[in-house]
Amino acid sequence: LELLVKRATDETLTTDNWQYILDVCDKISLNPETNTKEAIQLISQRLSLRDANVVLRTLSLLISVAENCGSRMKQEIATKLFLNDYLIKKLADRKLHKQVKYKVYQVIQQLYQSFKGDPSLKPMADAYQIMIIQYKQYDISGAGPDKPAKNQMTKQDKLEEDQELDRVLKLSLQEYEKEQSYKKNYLNTKPLPETKDDDDVLPAQPELQLKKSNTNVSHSSQQPQTIATVSKVRALYDLISYEPDELSFRKGDVINVIESVYRDWWKGSLPSGKSGIFPLNYVTPVVTKSPQELQNELNIENKILSVDLRKVEKLLALLSSNPNSINEDEITSLYNEIIPIRPDIAKSIDKYSVRKEELSLLHNELNSEIKTYNELVDNLINRRHSSSQVPSIPNYNSPYPSQQFTNPNSHFSNPSIQSYNELQLQPTSTGFGNA
Repeated sequence: LELLVKRATDETLTTDNWQYILDVCDKISLNPETNTKEAIQLISQRLSLRDANVVLRTLSLLISVAENCGSRMKQEIATKLFLNDYLIKKLADRKLHKQVKYKVYQVIQQLYQSFKGDPSLKPMADAYQIMIIQYKQYDISGAGPDKPAKNQMTKQDKLEEDQELDRVLKLSLQEYEKEQSYKKNYLNTKPLPETKDDDDVLPAQPELQLKKSNTNVSHSSQQPQTIATVSKVRALYDLISYEPDELSFRKGDVINVIESVYRDWWKGSLPSGKSGIFPLNYVTPVVTKSPQELQNELNIENKILSVDLRKVEKLLALLSSNPNSINEDEITSLYNEIIPIRPDIAKSIDKYSVRKEELSLLHNELNSEIKTYNELVDNLINRRHSSSQVPSIPNYNSPYPSQQFTNPNSHFSNPSIQSYNELQLQPTSTGFGNA
């Protein structure tokens, strides 16, 4: 049991390994009389460590054993000694990371919800009251609304969703064709503009499009967002779920939308690769940036790389030079010019770090699919190759030997007559057998 607990709460685990956790629960259930107390002692030892990763994994293990290992385990957990020394005191520990305190708050909250129907587990309710009075600042789960029911989508809902997808695809294709026709007409009627005139000529194109599609835009803006029009959503609240099919996320996380599963639940994935369903009242659609906004971002990034980067390099060179020859006015001027670009650099770093995670995940998934495909092809080739090289096995059970002659009745003929006939057909040189 000790090895199983250490494996489930190992410091190298970055996420909860539910197979390891279930192995601990199974081991406790085999002999609950002795293993329950031993498990609580081991969990207490792991909670006493200063490693935040170990504590987080142990808290998840605590929830699981409380839910799956019977009333004995609940009695051992719902004691003043365990609750005060290993849970409540952690909320008052100034050296403990906030993420661990958030997790401790959630664990006490979940244990209280699970134990509140049993009067013999009153210490759990007392610990909960202390927590919500003294440590309310670590409650991050109460801000979110109630999760909606998981109602199955009707055939009409699915039909409307498919129709909406078709409509959006057609609109996208029409916009693309319209844009290409504008470009083609412009290139056929006028020479290519110079670089300095780009800002004067190009904005006229979207203005025409907006005038023609103004009614469509105003009409579509009044329609509710659907799976067809939303590709990404941003979390409005934290959601920590222990359901196997639900996605846990933090406020501000961007979720890639995959499909609609229930009426008010969609399936999505985080940049880390985790996927699951999430309630729609916890997220808001990520508005796609306009071409002008994207161009502004690009201009800012180009300015940072081409102009501001040189200023940073120059400032570093001046600071690393001889102190006696430093021009303080120049350094102050450069410093004041560089400081305002810090927010833009931070935004660019966040933007490309998220993009890097997405591309890395996509790269790994693609490599995995390619590997699976190559293995299937190799197995198919090997099966065909092995089947083509299988030697023919003679049929020893046949009552007659295999025939090499074209005459199907040859095995019924008399060997002496057959030899005589063959001899008559052979040519001779001197009179024998010749008329």
